[in-house]
Amino acid sequence: MKTSFTTSVNTNQTTQTSQLIPASPTSLEQPSTWMRDGYSPTEIILAAAILTSLSIGGIATVIVAITGLVKTLVPVMVRPTSQKTK
Repeated sequence: MKTSFTTSVNTNQTTQTSQLIPASPTSLEQPSTWMRDGYSPTEIILAAAILTSLSIGGIATVIVAITGLVKTLVPVMVRPTSQKTK
C-alpha cells in the first residue's frame, strides 16, 4: 500500500496595502497673518522686552534723580544757621 500526500499551494497571494492618510490641516495661522494683524508671538515678546527695558531705565533714572536731590538738600538742611551778631 502506497500513501501519498498532496499539498495544495495557493498561488493567489494576498497583498496587504496601506494608504497614506493626509494630515488634517492645522488651525495655526500663517506668520504673515500674525505680522499683518500685529499679534505675532515674536512681536509681542519684543514689545514686552522693550517696554520692560524702558520701565527699568525710567525707574533707575528716578532713583538717580532722588539720590542727587538728597545729596543736594541734606547739607543745606544740616548746616547750622548763622546768627546775626550786633
